[in-house]
Amino acid sequence: MREQLELTAILLCIALVSGAMFLFPVEKKIAEQQAFLQLWWSVNDSLPINKVDSTHIYSMPIAEATKRSLWFRRKRNWPYKSSSELLSDNYLKADSLFFILGDIDFSFDQKAKETEPRPMAPKQEHYHTPVVKIYEPLDLNTCDSASLDALPGIGPGMAHILLDYRSKYGYIADVNHLKVTTYFGQTWREQWDELLVVNEVPPPILSLSSSTFQELLDFPALTYNQVKRICFYRESFAAPTWQEIAGWDEFSTVDTTFLQLYISRN
Repeated sequence: MREQLELTAILLCIALVSGAMFLFPVEKKIAEQQAFLQLWWSVNDSLPINKVDSTHIYSMPIAEATKRSLWFRRKRNWPYKSSSELLSDNYLKADSLFFILGDIDFSFDQKAKETEPRPMAPKQEHYHTPVVKIYEPLDLNTCDSASLDALPGIGPGMAHILLDYRSKYGYIADVNHLKVTTYFGQTWREQWDELLVVNEVPPPILSLSSSTFQELLDFPALTYNQVKRICFYRESFAAPTWQEIAGWDEFSTVDTTFLQLYISRN
């Protein structure tokens, strides 16, 4: 009898240890996730769930399926009216913790409905005149995600890529560089040459003579060694010319013509 009790006690201890090993990592992961989400909400006072655009949605710390579901409803002006409706959505349940931790704004702009009756086509006609939609060109430096998403072939994902590129460089000065360095180039359509334009290139935001080491290093087209060479040269002599830079080994594979669109010498 005593041996049986000892065996039972040993098995119970093993079960408790195994359970702790199984549960604690999960609890730790949940706690870390909650801390991260609370940090996100600490810099975002409120989320206008029925007004956010695709760029905002795709930057939120939620699952890709949740992002697609939110954008699907936004494009159809299908708003959420309350927290209970939001949390009961099966497509958003995986991110219920995210929505619970923050302040959700459920206000929305209701689209005006058509009040005029549609004209009836004559009975003798059995064909429809095709409607050709005309799109206005968009300036890549001023357009938003909604106007991009309205163009043929450009969805929220492509709009996010374009706006992320613009944010990274400060503005878009060279459409060809955009095509070469992003997924846009692989899916580029001929009609976009007339629809996606740069009306005016802003003046360079950086300077070879006055920008700090860190400011130059933050520019995505420059490496540490390139910035180090520029700063060392200007401290020893003066701000280098672009002709001098083009001859340096650090810039042997770099298109300095592109760099001049964003960095001036003075």
